[in-house]
Amino acid sequence: MTVTIETSGSKEVEQLLLLLRALNIENIKIQSSSPTLPTITRGDKKIDPKQLFGIWKKNPRTIEGIRYLNIKA
Repeated sequence: MTVTIETSGSKEVEQLLLLLRALNIENIKIQSSSPTLPTITRGDKKIDPKQLFGIWKKNPRTIEGIRYLNIKA
């Protein structure tokens, strides 16, 4: 089972990780790119998504292919 948690900042992530480690649950796995905290990358809000519209017009995909299988329609 996978659990995804969204927080409002890196301080909350740090507190959450400390709590999970303190519980000493045997079957918990914290994936992180660094030994202490995960890398947090904020999105660029200045990018215009309209440029992406129609990029698969000549090579259509199904939603299942995009989400799971990465195969063509």
